[in-house]
Amino acid sequence: MISPEIFYLHIHGEQRGPYTAPQIDHLLNSGLIAEETLYWREGLEQWQPVTSLVKLRRPGNRWIKPLVAVGVLFVLAVVGQFFGSVVLLGWREANQHDYTAKAAYWRARGVVRSSILPLGTDVQFHPFSASEVELKPPAKALVHLQGEVTEHDGRAELITWEVPMRFDLQGREWSNESSKGGKP
Repeated sequence: MISPEIFYLHIHGEQRGPYTAPQIDHLLNSGLIAEETLYWREGLEQWQPVTSLVKLRRPGNRWIKPLVAVGVLFVLAVVGQFFGSVVLLGWREANQHDYTAKAAYWRARGVVRSSILPLGTDVQFHPFSASEVELKPPAKALVHLQGEVTEHDGRAELITWEVPMRFDLQGREWSNESSKGGKP
């Protein structure tokens, strides 16, 4: 009885087998036999190329994954270049947990940005060294900030804010002492 599921391969001048079609597929696509290898089964008059029995799948480009990774890192670097400093400054303004002049300064900047200025207003604060911070024990501070505010119409104006701050000793968190967020 002839079985259409049993195949023989011609490898290095020898007949080898029997093999099934899935086994031949694995041998060919894993590189264990060449694509020029011939096969035969009962009922065939002559040996046939193994690629007429199973499809040769070309391996994927081994550079695709590294190139995609480099592309993603490049995009992240570009985004980080544009937004990284904004994110870092926002984090510093929101996360101050020490009773120090510098911590009061950074938190006061966050108060001005979030509570005093209209949403979307651009402000460039002067550095800590150009500001004045009066620590008032046990848990208060008065921060004098200066910054250049650019309005939506493009006008720039130098503004000084006086921001009274309160430090919660238990929660280790600075907050604005007045409900209005300081005096411009």
